[in-house]
Amino acid sequence: MGNTWFRWLSKWNMKLQKYMRGRYGVFDSLSRSLLVVSLALILINLFFGTNILRWAAFIILALVYYRFFSKKIYRRSNENQKYIVWMNKEKKKFGYLKERIQNRKTYTYFSCPECHQHLRAPKNKGTIKVTCSRCKTQFNKKV
Repeated sequence: MGNTWFRWLSKWNMKLQKYMRGRYGVFDSLSRSLLVVSLALILINLFFGTNILRWAAFIILALVYYRFFSKKIYRRSNENQKYIVWMNKEKKKFGYLKERIQNRKTYTYFSCPECHQHLRAPKNKGTIKVTCSRCKTQFNKKV
């Protein structure tokens, strides 16, 4: 009995490998994020029960399957790389905000009037002369 099941599973595995040859077949970070969004929409839909949420979750889930079974490997890989670059930019923004919140008692944060570069200076130093690190503009700032 066990040998029959093993042969059947082995045959099924070979068919699946043959089908997936030449396809993207990677569960990358973009697909993972889309799947999480789809599952979140399904959970929200349990409380509100609207057709819009149901169809949005279905479409996003279909997109995950499309990316997984796509034969356009290069395009799917480029999509994932663009997503990773975008996510890193967003993480950097939130990292900056987190740093500002953690250091709010010791530093004053402000922007350069010329290039709008974010700068910081120690609190309670009075009026100081600040030189922008990007455009080298000098200005006075009360901290």
